[in-house]
Amino acid sequence: MTRPAVSDVVGAFDLTDLDNFANGFPHEAFARHRHLAPVYWHEPTEHTPDGEGFWSVATHAESLEVMRDPSTYSSERGGGRKFGGTILPDSPAAGNTLNMMDDPRHQRIRSIVQRGLTPKTIAALEPDLERRIAPLIAAARDRGEFDFLSDIAAELPLQVICALLGVPETDRHQMMAWVESVFDFGDARSATSYDASLATNASDMFAFANDLIATKRAHPGADMLSIVVHARMDDAEPPQLSDTELTSFFALLFAAGADTTRNAAAGGMLAMMEAPDQWVRLRDDRSLLKTGIEEVVRWTAPAAYNRRTATIDTRLCECDIAAGDKVVFWEASANRDERVFGDSMRFDVGRDPNPHVGFGHGAHHCLGAALARLELKVMLSAVLDAFDGLEQAGPVEWARSNKHTGIRHLPVRVLR
Repeated sequence: MTRPAVSDVVGAFDLTDLDNFANGFPHEAFARHRHLAPVYWHEPTEHTPDGEGFWSVATHAESLEVMRDPSTYSSERGGGRKFGGTILPDSPAAGNTLNMMDDPRHQRIRSIVQRGLTPKTIAALEPDLERRIAPLIAAARDRGEFDFLSDIAAELPLQVICALLGVPETDRHQMMAWVESVFDFGDARSATSYDASLATNASDMFAFANDLIATKRAHPGADMLSIVVHARMDDAEPPQLSDTELTSFFALLFAAGADTTRNAAAGGMLAMMEAPDQWVRLRDDRSLLKTGIEEVVRWTAPAAYNRRTATIDTRLCECDIAAGDKVVFWEASANRDERVFGDSMRFDVGRDPNPHVGFGHGAHHCLGAALARLELKVMLSAVLDAFDGLEQAGPVEWARSNKHTGIRHLPVRVLR
């Protein structure tokens, strides 16, 4: 079996040691990965979940090859594994959570969720988003110094996902605290304890979700959670989602809606503060908002990696992959692939074309992509209207995670 060794690619750099991701995504290491071996076998270390090695995929073309072939690279399991999933450790959630399902059940459930995310529904949200962002911007402007992450980037998506899922807004910050305890590994040495962390730190969130689902079952509203709770799939058995699937659906949609857009917004703002010429371009030419938003998503890649499991023996970039092997593709690296993106390490709000994979690709393309784009449009427009510029007022605090490229605090100062 052809297995380039980790030492041949990134030296002693361990892709499962979270210390290596504590200051943001380590782009220099992945540039070497792309250049020396687009695909290689990462031997297990003391930090590696399940004590198993995995195939690491760093380039755009090979990542697309994995994403486009769900029959060979499963989101659920493969090669006799009881569990698989989309995170490095095998997860019992595989098969019960939408992003860890394969077709046909994945597509049936996805079609239900899409009923609450139609283009007409998303477009109708814009006036409400503009109403919600206005007081956030006004308060930040009055203070002069503020945390862009918590005061603007996190607050708007949090309010919106609560409204869409029928979560009382008074509970939104508690919900976000539960989500963060899962997304940021904090002082943990590795991600091996992901499921234990989920059970320990998010048990209250699941209890909250179960109570809310029971309420929607008895008293449905116009929200997306009510739609999913009462939806029937006449061509499936069972025809309705189980309690486990509903709870997993709620946790996934809330986390994705509240966390990923805020990380893109904060990361995009950091990029424009570091490249103020791009702030000026976007401020002076709002026709660049469309390409600018795509560049923000390419640049930030809030979901750093996803995992699949090989269902059969196969080959990828001249490497022999065995059924049951874990295959990890790094979207944050694919989005900086020099073979696809000219001057890939430059933030360019006018970049076109921009075939990034920040929203995934294929069967598991992000369901909330249109909503995320709208939220970014509203946030960026409001910030550009309100401020001549922003500058950092302190160090950036990153989430300590190789799964989510997240900013936890971004102190800024208004330029006057």
